[in-house]
Amino acid sequence: MTISHERGAHAVLDRILTLEPTAAALVRTRNRLASGTHFTPGFVAAVGQIHRLKPGRWPVHQVAAFLDIHAEVGAGRYAMVQIEVGAVPRPDAARAANAAALADLPDPFTTQLDSNQNAADEDGTVAWTEDIVVTRSTGVPYTAGCAAPESLTIPTVLRAFCVPLEVGTTMPSRTLLHLEEDGGVARWAYDSTDLYILLNLRHPLVA
Repeated sequence: MTISHERGAHAVLDRILTLEPTAAALVRTRNRLASGTHFTPGFVAAVGQIHRLKPGRWPVHQVAAFLDIHAEVGAGRYAMVQIEVGAVPRPDAARAANAAALADLPDPFTTQLDSNQNAADEDGTVAWTEDIVVTRSTGVPYTAGCAAPESLTIPTVLRAFCVPLEVGTTMPSRTLLHLEEDGGVARWAYDSTDLYILLNLRHPLVA
């Protein structure tokens, strides 16, 4: 049965396929995911892990959700914060160990891991109790020497906030739903020693 965030991803796919440039971007993105190259390390897993399968095997509507998030990061509408945890997440049954690993995040970040979860919409929450500075893209490209073009970035101050936490596997479509509905999401992916916070800078709760 298709659930709500997957229906949203299918709607994103339909929108992408209506224009030749965005449809071509979808094909390029799927090829890049299959090759495992050309993305910032950790970014793909931060957006989604589906049963820990290789991204090249994602259903095309999940690739569309990933592309939508990637494009919004590049345009400066979404921002990402990377926080070192120093440990990789363990399976759901080891929630006490996971909670202990997340308990020592740098100030002003704090976590609350649901000890039961019980098929809830998220695994807990990540909050920060004072303003933080994040780097966001301006959407304006530049070329440094012979390197490939990158986007100019600027610092942006964000006030105290709280976002859902997703540990381990999750679909890009669920990440996109959190960004649009909750204003952001924190991701601690399997095999990652870092926590990534994705934020929707245009969400009324964040802006």
